[in-house]
Parts: sequence; structure tokens; C-alpha cells
Amino acid sequence: MRFKINEIGTEGLPVNVTVTADWVAAACPDLEARPGPSGLTLRGRLDKTGDDYLLRAELRGPMETTCARCLEPARLALQLPLAVTFVSADADDADDDEDPDLVTFQGGEIDVGDEVRDEILLAIPINPLCKTDCLGLCGVCGGNRNLVACGCRTETAPSVRLAALAKIKLPTQH
Repeated sequence: MRFKINEIGTEGLPVNVTVTADWVAAACPDLEARPGPSGLTLRGRLDKTGDDYLLRAELRGPMETTCARCLEPARLALQLPLAVTFVSADADDADDDEDPDLVTFQGGEIDVGDEVRDEILLAIPINPLCKTDCLGLCGVCGGNRNLVACGCRTETAPSVRLAALAKIKLPTQH
């Protein structure tokens, strides 16, 4: 996801990049999600604004992961706007610590990969769900309660675990 600055003319440079499953796996190794079958794309434009370069784009497409409740596939539709200003690291006034939308670059290339990775990581929920009203797995038999209503009585399960505590004899104090 690198762009040569000498290819960005006065009219700008169209950005149309497919984000592959291999790229996501390499850029986000601990993320248990991958682009869906229709793919994930970054579309927009890189424009030269004075000495800086402005990326205005949208990261769009499905991501597939595992539902946190029932362990079935969960699909998340991403539609993330991306606006980042790239400033040459050689510029005297380049200070990207104060502005999160200001990124420095060196040499003749702009790499938008870090920004795409960050947007993906921020968009994936900690506990993704296959649907908002997912019933999850039965705590007794482990069956998927979205598919079959099991007859397990979950209210008796905690008392069975606590029954072992009733058998413990504590020493009496005098």
C-alpha cells in the first residue's frame, strides 16, 4: 500500500486497493478476523496540498470473525472513512505527536498500510456477535441455543457446584 509521491500530480492520484486476507494476517497477526468473500477495499484519492499529501478514502467491505457467544461465523460490515495528512519527515514543522491525523513519511513513498491496519483494529469489536440477539451456547450441554432450544435447567447448575462446599468441614474455634 505504497504510493510514489512523484506519481501524485496536481489532479491527485486515485486510490483503489484491495485489502487481502494475507495482508490482514501479516499486518494484524493477533486479529482473528479476515476479509469476507466480496473483499475489503480502500478507495479514495491522494492529493498534493502544498508540501503535504492528503489521503481521503473509505475502507469498505465485510470482515468475518467468530461470534463471541455461539462460536458461529459473524460478519461485520466495515465502512470506515479515512482522512490522513502525510508530511515529509524532512519538513521543519513536521510534528506528528500532536495531531493523530498527521503522519510523517521518508523518501519518495507514502505507505498507508499502518493507517489501514489501525482502522481495522479499531473497528473490530472486542466481543463480535453474529446477530445482536444471539442466544449463545447452553452452559450445561454446550448446544447452540440459536439452533435448538435445549431442555437443560441452567438454574440447577450453580447449586451442583456449590454442593461440594457443603461437605467441607471447617475447624471450630474455641
